[in-house]
Amino acid sequence: MKSRFVSALALSLALGSFAVAPAFAEETAQFRTAAPQSFSAEDLQRYGLSPEAAARGLALQQQGYEVKVLTPEEAAQYQAGVTDNQWLLLGILAGVIVIAVAVS
Repeated sequence: MKSRFVSALALSLALGSFAVAPAFAEETAQFRTAAPQSFSAEDLQRYGLSPEAAARGLALQQQGYEVKVLTPEEAAQYQAGVTDNQWLLLGILAGVIVIAVAVS
């Protein structure tokens, strides 16, 4: 029973090291963004937002939030850390470990 638990633990640690890659920040000198400004609904639609998304952006501005326009590269830099898919994989892995321990 003890060897099964140790095996399950070793397997989970081995798989966990592949599932979660550490996030490293790039040089801050490369990251530049536009200065915050107020956008109109027409401005937001010109950037490619749907009328519903533009209305949501205006509502957020009225609540005091800053709306910024980012290039795809800048937006990718905001996605640092653990992604939703990695959390899902970690949850599945945790479930498998719990079941393996309960069975043994």
